Amino acid sequence: MFHVAALVSAFLDPRVSVCPLSKGDTDTLWIRCQHSRDEFSDLFTSVYERLYCVQQALQGCGRSSVRRTAVVLVLFTRIIARFHAAVAKHRELNLLVRFATKRSTLEKLRELQGAIDQLFRYLELQSHEEMTKWSEEWPQQCNRMYALFASRVEKPQLAIQSVPKPQVVEILAIMLFELLHHNNEPTPAQAALLRVTYTTLLRSSKVKVPKVPVFYIPSIDVDFGFPHESIEDTHWNCVVTRGVCDQATRLVVQYLSADERYSQQLFLSATEIWHEFQHPHVMRMVGGSHVGSEHFVVWEDVAARGNFIHYFTNSHGDTERHRRRLWRMFLQVARGLYYIHTQGQTHGSLKCSQILVNEDETPKIGQFELNEASRAFDRWKSPEAYLDPDVKPSKAGDVYAFGLCVIEAFTGAIPYDILCEEEVVMQLEEGKCYPRPEGMRDDEWDVVGRFVAHNPNDRPTMDQAIEMVEELAWREAMEEEQADSAKMMARDA
Repeated sequence: MFHVAALVSAFLDPRVSVCPLSKGDTDTLWIRCQHSRDEFSDLFTSVYERLYCVQQALQGCGRSSVRRTAVVLVLFTRIIARFHAAVAKHRELNLLVRFATKRSTLEKLRELQGAIDQLFRYLELQSHEEMTKWSEEWPQQCNRMYALFASRVEKPQLAIQSVPKPQVVEILAIMLFELLHHNNEPTPAQAALLRVTYTTLLRSSKVKVPKVPVFYIPSIDVDFGFPHESIEDTHWNCVVTRGVCDQATRLVVQYLSADERYSQQLFLSATEIWHEFQHPHVMRMVGGSHVGSEHFVVWEDVAARGNFIHYFTNSHGDTERHRRRLWRMFLQVARGLYYIHTQGQTHGSLKCSQILVNEDETPKIGQFELNEASRAFDRWKSPEAYLDPDVKPSKAGDVYAFGLCVIEAFTGAIPYDILCEEEVVMQLEEGKCYPRPEGMRDDEWDVVGRFVAHNPNDRPTMDQAIEMVEELAWREAMEEEQADSAKMMARDA
């Protein structure tokens, strides 16, 4: 094990800077923590001092306790990265944003201090003065922070003179969110200051603040990240990224533009509905924002294996194995869709691009088209919705879309494939049923054909659909078991 010890010791050699904490002129983190413009400078400096203490303790250690030192080093570098990013981001915030978000900032600092406490215990530094100093000084540092804010927000209108209107709306929304859902300021004076500041700013800015739900997430609390490489063919009006929110990796759906026919209130109503869903085969919505010029929704990250398009067509060597599990996967989707129906709701735009697959190959239904008008051309839309623009999303329409999703996964092509919109509409107007996919067995088409029946009254309900898919899923599992047994017998022969 000498090579491991040597590696860790080299990493922690005094000549090697594990993290550039020097309290010098080139230490940007130290300079930012000390900045007098930031009301949190005392609190930031306290975190820095404790991290500096940990760094000093790490210098030269590692030879006697490789495993413990390696654990501390990993945790230490993660905490440094989080703290550095938080301070840098905080520095760029408008005064009123810093004021409105002080509760969440304090929560994050408490969490960081708790993590540093753990590092002190790992390094057996419980007797060091920095172990308890931060908690003893915390009340006084908070009071100084509150006093600075009180003096700086006396005339909040001055802080928004050059701020674009959408950002002013978001600042007010954050304040309103705090007043409605986190009205637990440490003192009555602080609560009164927040309310007065909000009222003064609302009156002077003359902007309209929308309803702020309990799951509202300000844009400043989300790192939007980069487009998710395994979530393919989502709607043109949204981008799905793998971002970060509350120190956890999330799927963030950013809407590039708002549909004029789909109002802010309808977007809010849709998110309120999805936020209530709790089912193992329905994605959990963490929160979102309908405030300002850009809407976004934050979802749990359950796309380790992409969406159904990626899973069934672009999984490289696993594609064939995945297709042999098609009916078992869609059985789980059927249960998720049935749950949505039991809640008195409909999906309205189900397609393979909105069904995600977790690491353990559990499919979950998502909804990325919360701001899309129902009249837009959609190949997964039911005939009745095509032929009558006033038809609202229905459970029968969801069953039709579910059937098209099965066909999409089976064929690897979108519904109606190469046909243009006019040709699709013509077929529907003529009452033609969806054509049977090549290669689909009789017992499979007997089921799928009912899902995509032209007349909605001829389609089964989702509870009936589950029973129908269960039979195909059971047969599929038995065939796989028999094939595996045959392979084992062939190898043993």
